[in-house]
Amino acid sequence: MTELASETATKCVSDQELAKKTESDFAQSLEKGRILTEPLGYIESCFTEKNGTPRQPAICSLSRACLKIQKSVFNNPEHLIGLEQFSHVWLLFVFHKNGHLSSKAKVKPPRLNGAKTGVFSTRSPHRPNAIGLTLAKLENVEGGTLYMSGIDMIDGTPVLDIKPYIADYDCPSTRDTCCVQCNRNKHTAEVINENMKQSNWESKMCTTKASQHCSRNTEREAALEAECICRGENLLTDCQSNEEWVFQRETAFRVNKCTSVTEDINRQSSVDQNTSLASEDLQFPQSSNGFTDDFTEDTRTKEEEMKKLTAVTSSVPVEDECTCTDEIVKDSFSQNKVAHWIHESPVTALTVRFTPHADLDLGHFQGKDGKDAGKATFKFLHSPEEAKHAIMSILSADPRSVYRRKQCEDQLYYFTLDCAHITCWFGEDFAEVLRIKPLIRAQNDSMQ
Repeated sequence: MTELASETATKCVSDQELAKKTESDFAQSLEKGRILTEPLGYIESCFTEKNGTPRQPAICSLSRACLKIQKSVFNNPEHLIGLEQFSHVWLLFVFHKNGHLSSKAKVKPPRLNGAKTGVFSTRSPHRPNAIGLTLAKLENVEGGTLYMSGIDMIDGTPVLDIKPYIADYDCPSTRDTCCVQCNRNKHTAEVINENMKQSNWESKMCTTKASQHCSRNTEREAALEAECICRGENLLTDCQSNEEWVFQRETAFRVNKCTSVTEDINRQSSVDQNTSLASEDLQFPQSSNGFTDDFTEDTRTKEEEMKKLTAVTSSVPVEDECTCTDEIVKDSFSQNKVAHWIHESPVTALTVRFTPHADLDLGHFQGKDGKDAGKATFKFLHSPEEAKHAIMSILSADPRSVYRRKQCEDQLYYFTLDCAHITCWFGEDFAEVLRIKPLIRAQNDSMQ
């Protein structure tokens, strides 16, 4: 028993030392940028092959996919809490169908139609590190599964990470230079507004103190009330009314001077104008102990502070929406630039047409909720009409490689979309869909 305990203790010490060494090695590798990755999950996409898969997510908004988080990697569902609050997500993935790990300094992106440019000025999958980045629309989150659209990844793509898309951070051309100053101004106005609220609170406290002495001035107060009634303003009915009257006096001043400063001041602008005028004309009753003189002086000081605040905030925009001018927005856009061949590509958009046979073939498909046993059922697409629009989006962008475009222009082109196998060919400025068959049937036909 003693020997067994000794062996167990020795093994525990050895395991701890190994764990420390492994952790130390990992930390060193991390500092050098050498890490071992484990996919979060694998994409289930409507594209099963590279042929026909869009090169960019914006090409086909109807393409759909789902991502199931592997429980062996992340078994805590809280990893996805809050993600449903975002409309789009960034997906970091691996180009697992490259076929090789080598890369060249220059590549031929399809939009350049054969011309070369540096690999880092393109989104070519053939890179020193075969890592891709795409933006997808997040349709829904159910448990550990993400449902997305606008996908440009093929089925089985390993996903390394998920990040929310935040336009304020990720889209510099929309709210960068123009709205930074707006946000600062808004923050400044909020701070000033808090100061004004504090000033209002102090004024109310002074008013409360004044009301405690109003019982000593009942005769003058009664005369003052009678004067108010003659004006049609029944302001002072008791000590509490006296407090409200003083508060209305300061409110009237703020409304007249600061109506465009903050929302709080705007809400107080609903005070009746007649009441405001009467308050301006009234004089606060004088107290025998001199307290009212001190209070009047304090109120005058508050009013001077309000004037200063008004002067500070008169040029500060505090609206919820951006107040930037068109010139500032245009200047922000002008700071974003891309290579000329992105917008002036030698490869133009193609016209897409369907043969009568192709249109007839689409009638043999049904959406994913269809109940007809005699029709092929889409897994991702909602209807044959949606499938047709998706096919048009894919072909109009000419999904062929440069080699196929120049060396195989007379050959048929095949690709898959969901459970459909599409056969088409390309002319000089068009693409024509010849047949659309269910994927399983098309595979059986090719084997015979």
